[in-house]
Amino acid sequence: MGYVKGIKWDEDLIENKIHEVMRILGIDRMPSASETELILRDSSLSNKIAKTGGFNTWAKRLMLEIKSSETQLGQEFEVKARKMIEDRGYSTKQMSCKYPFDILVNDKISIDVKSAKVYLSHGSRVHTVGINKKYATCDLYLIFALDESENIERTFIVPGCDIRVTSMNFGENSKYNMYLNKWDLLKKYDDFYNNLDSIGGV
Repeated sequence: MGYVKGIKWDEDLIENKIHEVMRILGIDRMPSASETELILRDSSLSNKIAKTGGFNTWAKRLMLEIKSSETQLGQEFEVKARKMIEDRGYSTKQMSCKYPFDILVNDKISIDVKSAKVYLSHGSRVHTVGINKKYATCDLYLIFALDESENIERTFIVPGCDIRVTSMNFGENSKYNMYLNKWDLLKKYDDFYNNLDSIGGV
């Protein structure tokens, strides 16, 4: 059931193949990457999903539930992000799902946490993050690039204003490497908001 080389992928084909995997598995939720690869015998569909926003984005688009382990993975890295931030002397608050970001730092800085599983594309290891919005609704993105065992391989701290894409794709040598471990941005944003408070007399 593998795909013919050179197949033309579009959004309709992605949707059809997602539903095909669901039908074969007998499930009514979004299939996981491993399930699509098991059923279709290659990673073509999972790679295309990753490159067009990710599994969460497609689940929302098709109004499908996410496998509980995927939700748990996202929550796990939000907890890790909070600990990393708190270890640097900042306070954090976990936001509810109605907010467009995950963590509020020092009651001022909004942070959206993203985790990206690794996959192979043309023989190279690649990470893809679904940003889902061209214009950011947070101050900073805290992005974890994971290894094959879902451990943190690289950490990026990226200003929301510097991202104008709905999906970030990066390999080992990436333009986003300038944001590797840029924890000093927390202080810059904190200082900025504190200066605003002093100007406003708050």
